[in-house]
Amino acid sequence: MRRVTNPAIARVLLTLAAHFGCAHIVRAQAWVPSQGEGAVSLTYQNYDVVGHFDAFGRKNTNGGTHTHAIVAEIDYGVTDTIGVTVTLPFIGSKYTGPPSYVVGGHETHPGPLDNGAYHAAVQDLRIEMQRLFWVGPVAVAPRVGFSFPTHDYETVGEAVPGRHRRDLQFGASAGTDLDRLVRRAYVHVRYAYGIAERIHDIPFTRSNIDVEVGQAPTPRLALRALVNSQVRHQGPSLDELSDDWENHDRFIAPSFLNLGGGASFSLTRSADIYALWIVTVSGSNGAHRGRLIAAGTTWAFGRGLSGMVGSGKPDHSDAAHRSGSVSVVPGG
Repeated sequence: MRRVTNPAIARVLLTLAAHFGCAHIVRAQAWVPSQGEGAVSLTYQNYDVVGHFDAFGRKNTNGGTHTHAIVAEIDYGVTDTIGVTVTLPFIGSKYTGPPSYVVGGHETHPGPLDNGAYHAAVQDLRIEMQRLFWVGPVAVAPRVGFSFPTHDYETVGEAVPGRHRRDLQFGASAGTDLDRLVRRAYVHVRYAYGIAERIHDIPFTRSNIDVEVGQAPTPRLALRALVNSQVRHQGPSLDELSDDWENHDRFIAPSFLNLGGGASFSLTRSADIYALWIVTVSGSNGAHRGRLIAAGTTWAFGRGLSGMVGSGKPDHSDAAHRSGSVSVVPGG
């Protein structure tokens, strides 16, 4: 495996903003930037929620929203094997649902911001660190991330910036090329265990599993398929939320499955563009029924733009490694 000489490190990061579940960042790729190198990414996201999945996985049209978001991300290589990522979303949402609806026998009314107008705010800051190891041709990166609200914001209703809960995630990513099967193909997987801040003694723990499979038809173009799932472990029942039903949205603990695909294109040695489409295909316990369209760009910086892991990253293509991921994930 030769050293990749010009990856710009874009990732299509899937941010399940606290507005849509918890501050969940899907980052399946295991690569890290070389020491002193990094990238800045900006992603526009258009997220349409037409309803929810109830506690039994049945679809409804309750509490729809439409959201525009900009996600800013900085990715930096502290060493050739340690990387740090900082992410901050700016979210604007409006309520598109009915004037009232019933959830588990509880009559539910829109919140203070659910007046049909867009309301925008900076959401939660997330900092994540990962450490790269090589196991033969497989890159493995244990990681830990922490997110916290940047300020006080409204949490009652649907068109809110987030849930205003600190959140810890830890797990690992792994990735390798699939050249023995398909030229310029690769696979990345990620597992994370998340623990949300207990508020009023209400827990929320879950597992997130993400898979990305991609192939580069040319050195500058990469195509990818994405699977993102969340499995709830601990969370409140409807009965446990009934005493303070007005605030129930803040404590919803959903499970969901998202499917999607996208493409990325390397414009120059240091700039990429990418697009993404994701839809929630199943869910339960208040998961959103939504679809996401996202598009963004990444600019690399550093000494030689030698890329993610300067010591032996598989050479699928520039587009495959520079491309990436940035998006709000439907489902939460």
